[in-house]
Order: sequence, then structure tokens, then C-alpha cells
Amino acid sequence: MSHICAGERVFADDTPLSILDPGRGRTKTGRLWAYIRDDRPFGGTAVPAVVFYATPDRTSSWPTRHLKGYHGILQVDGYAGFKQLTQDRKVHLAACWAHTRCKFYELDRITDCHGGFVVL
Repeated sequence: MSHICAGERVFADDTPLSILDPGRGRTKTGRLWAYIRDDRPFGGTAVPAVVFYATPDRTSSWPTRHLKGYHGILQVDGYAGFKQLTQDRKVHLAACWAHTRCKFYELDRITDCHGGFVVL
């Protein structure tokens, strides 16, 4: 993780993951967190890397723990738990374009503008 946190830019995301729930005879929904460093598109020469962590829930304490000591740009989706990392102003959040595109799609659907411009 130290190699990833040494990057100027890190991408972070999580996805639901079924994990065992001991004693209950079933599974529960945990999270699989991914932290990625790839500086090649920015002319970097560092080796790309990804680290995965599985957690039993999606509380904001997990990315805070995983990225402890990180300073730089963190590209993420709209999960509010990442905002906690910006309190000391050493981490700056950048929006994930895939999720941003979804917001434009939603705006088009609710305004029925079909390619036109909407002034907000």
C-alpha cells in the first residue's frame, strides 16, 4: 500500500462482496475496496499497482484507515465516506467520470431536454 500512497493520484472504489457471517449460517454484505495507482497517462514511470481490502461493512473508517498518510488527488465516486479524508486538506477529491456521466443522464431524463442545454 505504501507504493500506491506514494502516487500523486490514486483511484479508489468499493463494491459489494458476500462474506461469511459466522454463527448465522449465511452470508452478509461486506465490501471489497480497490486502491489503484497508474501514473502512465500522466507521463509517470512508476509501476502501476492495485491493492484490494475486504471489509465487513462500508463505514468511512475503512478508507480512512487504508489511506492513512496519503496526500494527493483521490479519484472516487460520490460515496460520502471519502469526504472525511479531506479534513486536513492533504487529500483532494476528484469526481469519477463514469458517475458524473450518470448525473447528466439523470438530468436529461428528468428535464426531457434530449440533447439540449439546461441552465441551472
